Amino acid sequence: MKYFVTTQLPKLFLSIFLLFSSFFLMAQETGISPYSRIGLGDMNLSHSPAYQALGGASVALSDFNLVNTSNPASLSSLDMHMPVFELSGATQFLRLTSENSSANLSSTNFTRMSIGIPVNKRLGLALGLKPFSTTGYNITTTNNEPSIGDVTYIYRGKGGINNLFLSGGYSILSKDSMSLSLGASVNFLFGNIEKSRRVEFPDDSRALNSLLSQNTGYTGVDFQFGLLYKQKISENFIYSIGASYSLGTDLNATREDFFGTYTNISSVEVVRDTLAYFDNNKGTVTIPSLIKVGASVLLYENMELSVQYQMQDWSAFGEKFDQQSTSDTLSSSSAFSFGLRYTPSDVFSTAKYIERIQYRAGIRVGQSPLQFNNTQLAEFGTSFGIGLPLRKSATSKNEFRSLSMLNFGVEFGNRGQINDGLIKENFTTIYFGISIMPQVRNRWFEKRKFK
Repeated sequence: MKYFVTTQLPKLFLSIFLLFSSFFLMAQETGISPYSRIGLGDMNLSHSPAYQALGGASVALSDFNLVNTSNPASLSSLDMHMPVFELSGATQFLRLTSENSSANLSSTNFTRMSIGIPVNKRLGLALGLKPFSTTGYNITTTNNEPSIGDVTYIYRGKGGINNLFLSGGYSILSKDSMSLSLGASVNFLFGNIEKSRRVEFPDDSRALNSLLSQNTGYTGVDFQFGLLYKQKISENFIYSIGASYSLGTDLNATREDFFGTYTNISSVEVVRDTLAYFDNNKGTVTIPSLIKVGASVLLYENMELSVQYQMQDWSAFGEKFDQQSTSDTLSSSSAFSFGLRYTPSDVFSTAKYIERIQYRAGIRVGQSPLQFNNTQLAEFGTSFGIGLPLRKSATSKNEFRSLSMLNFGVEFGNRGQINDGLIKENFTTIYFGISIMPQVRNRWFEKRKFK
């Protein structure tokens, strides 16, 4: 008897991942929120659309057909010979409202790609790439000063930090009625953020405009640990408890600072004087630790409720550079999430297609790390989603049904307020993604044998 291991599928998975990774890094757009000019920008949730539709309440969940980055311990639930490839994105429509004006913006981004590989019955691994933070804004305001006329302030920023992660989850205890899993992730953080502030005097052709710009590159490593416990009380009642903890880290940063004056000649900026310039300003940026805890209850094998609380002390955020440089002040943030998902029939069953669709809903509320005039900005979002199994091909036998799924979700929410000179953001975000898996009874990465 002769054995061999299939090698084409691992090569195919790796090729797909490298292809989409390069496209992700080249095509990734930045955010559109004016609040992203603070700190490292908007922190990205980066959930699968299937979990985002649950309000992000996913730290106590585990699925064989999804890569759950909220808790690496959940990777122990991946099924043998059933790898998962995920690709997702989001389109956001943002309405900004201040005391004097309003504006509508929109953007579409890829949000995550990942591969989950079950090594054996107890161990699952995942490799992926997702945004850690995004920065994107273009703000222009004009004030009239009696002595000099109009003064225009222009704030611009773009870029972000990416997260290349390698995760693993291992089941240290596995019985019919209970299981306990531990997990860990190594997060490689890297990216670049450009920020600038201009002051122009359109009514005085002799006045010199001023420019302050910062171009910062970031690199660093963060570690995340997770725990997941499941207990089966009866056939119709299973509960789980999950927790994850990210240590936080000090990113290595290299910043180019420029402060000078310029004039506009035929819409071209001409530098007149350099007041300060540092081309290799090295420093560190402190990212605080993050803790998530949650619980879920599975009822009658088809309805699951989940709750989650998370906290991150962004007051510990800081930027320290060799040369003097500006730094933002943030506050401790927290969020509470609740999710509900319902599947009329098991995805492995031969039930009608409509009965294998998964329905999802969620809500999240919390305090962002942003604070202005002693007022911390609140965030709120409510979401809905659906999971659509892909139909099997016309030539496939009935027992070879597809386990791949299209995931869609939409979230409506807001952040900030109009009072005290602030901006209120009302957003609608559409999430979309696909998880690709082998068909039922079709096993990958398995030894074949020939007689």
